[in-house]
Amino acid sequence: MKKMKKTAGLALLLALSACAAAPNQEDLNTPSAQIEVREETTDVVVVGAGGAGLTAAYFVQQGGHEVVLLEKRAMTGGNTALAGFFAANSTKMQEAMGDVYTQQDQIDFLMETEGTDPEFAKLFAENSGPTAEWAVDTLGIEVTRVNGREIYAVDEKGTKFPAQFVSKLTALNQQIGVDLRTECPATSLILEDGKVVGVEAEDAQGKIIIHAQAVILASGGFAANQEMLQQYAPEWAGGTTSNTAATTGDGILMAEAAGAALSNMDQLTLNPTFYDDHGTTMSVSGVRYEGGILVDPTGKRFANEMANYTEVSEAEKAIGSKAFAIMDSTSLACNPKYAVEADTIEDLAEKIGVDPAALNETVTNYQRYYDHQNDEEFGRTDMRSRIDTAPFYAVPVFPGVHHTRGGVTINLRSQVLDTEGHSIPGLYGAGEVTDNKLMGNDPVAVGITFGRLCAQSVLEDLQ
Repeated sequence: MKKMKKTAGLALLLALSACAAAPNQEDLNTPSAQIEVREETTDVVVVGAGGAGLTAAYFVQQGGHEVVLLEKRAMTGGNTALAGFFAANSTKMQEAMGDVYTQQDQIDFLMETEGTDPEFAKLFAENSGPTAEWAVDTLGIEVTRVNGREIYAVDEKGTKFPAQFVSKLTALNQQIGVDLRTECPATSLILEDGKVVGVEAEDAQGKIIIHAQAVILASGGFAANQEMLQQYAPEWAGGTTSNTAATTGDGILMAEAAGAALSNMDQLTLNPTFYDDHGTTMSVSGVRYEGGILVDPTGKRFANEMANYTEVSEAEKAIGSKAFAIMDSTSLACNPKYAVEADTIEDLAEKIGVDPAALNETVTNYQRYYDHQNDEEFGRTDMRSRIDTAPFYAVPVFPGVHHTRGGVTINLRSQVLDTEGHSIPGLYGAGEVTDNKLMGNDPVAVGITFGRLCAQSVLEDLQ
């Protein structure tokens, strides 16, 4: 039975002041004179209905506690819905497709990024596989391809694993009784004697005070907040991001106001393969992963295309933040409408304003590297395509903020910490709103996995 307790008719009269004079009836009848405030009580409030929030809400509800799930947008999904794959190890899906990728492999991959915490890496690697299998089994996602840690699923409509996850888990959450409220942003945390005991939120009817035993922040990072970027990473402020417009750091700011510590706020994951689709920034990361190369406006390569997002983005910024992804018919990995097409490399070069001789030399050299599996220029080891089968394609790309890495400081139990390193009772976090100490690696799988672990911690603490 729902434990929602609504106090009807409660209103705050904005016209009231410290003056003794009472407002007249005409003032009270004007819409601007009052704001309705409702009060409710539940067990757990989850702020943000992306991958982490949807997952946390599901496991808390399944654990026998009522959940109110708040989402400020009109739809669920957040950045998760925009992603391409789920990163995991040692799953039955990988085994079935003959791809061996172990927990140690995943830990080694994570630890390649400077600043990664080994304990958080171990925790994620131990739980990414079981989480991926839970998602596949529970939601009926059909895996279509694996590549090392990358698990892909594309349905008949072209919907990828993360977007399938969002739509299916949203529906399942509603079936099991999660109280999902879209267009209902949380605005602040409620504190009593140092403990978080609920949130304030707003919807079309007014202000809501939701009392709860625990609050889980899963509201995303701040890549779409130019003021915060200017404060923490000014060199990338004023640019663009592929994040949703809702990624404005709301949860980070609310937690900070409640005494939470923030960490790694200056750390970003950048993306070298943004595409401008008539004013909308889109990520076309596949143009690297299927065998394409990146060239500068002179037709020369400038980086190991398969290096991490941020490395390639920094190299791209150094050459003027304008580049082209070059592919052939075997490595085309984006919507063809984004690409310039030609039957020869020389014709392709002319169409994009690059010197034909220079681009032809670059591609010829790359074909030699492919044949010998030795990239003499940048040490790329995963080449996948020789780029020798017409037609050929070019996509103009540029770098920008893929997502933020830092956020609210948490411990291994997903508890939010204060500036003295102590956990704030009643407050938890998962996903990009947190600094999960994995330095931006595989954020979709990390968010979903830590959403599950966060729910487990909340259930333990509510016992």
